[in-house]
Amino acid sequence: MNKISLFVGTLAVIAIFIFVITSEKDGIMKIDVETLQNKLENEEITLLDVREVSEYDGGHIEGSVNAPLSSLDAEQLPYPKDEPIYVICRSGNRSAQAASQLQDAGYTEIYDVSGGMMAWEASE
Repeated sequence: MNKISLFVGTLAVIAIFIFVITSEKDGIMKIDVETLQNKLENEEITLLDVREVSEYDGGHIEGSVNAPLSSLDAEQLPYPKDEPIYVICRSGNRSAQAASQLQDAGYTEIYDVSGGMMAWEASE
């Protein structure tokens, strides 16, 4: 019985650890494309498109800045680190990676667009 309790306790600790590691990092918020559209219509925002140049050239959101993840140096971006920054890619994977890099570089208010350009195009 003691071994079972120890095993269950260990599993609980592991589960909590996994939850903490995989949960949203502070400072990175997920938003949907409708929220992004509203922001674009009502505010002047910084929107980084982290797809490759060829993808960006194939179609992008007006006003977005191409900053490919493959060459992204978040430390060298010319944007204030205490102002909101929005990140989009094709599906949401690369933007999540870029958002983490931005956070590591000291950006404090990062919005990762869920579903990326695929969701954007589907909503039009």
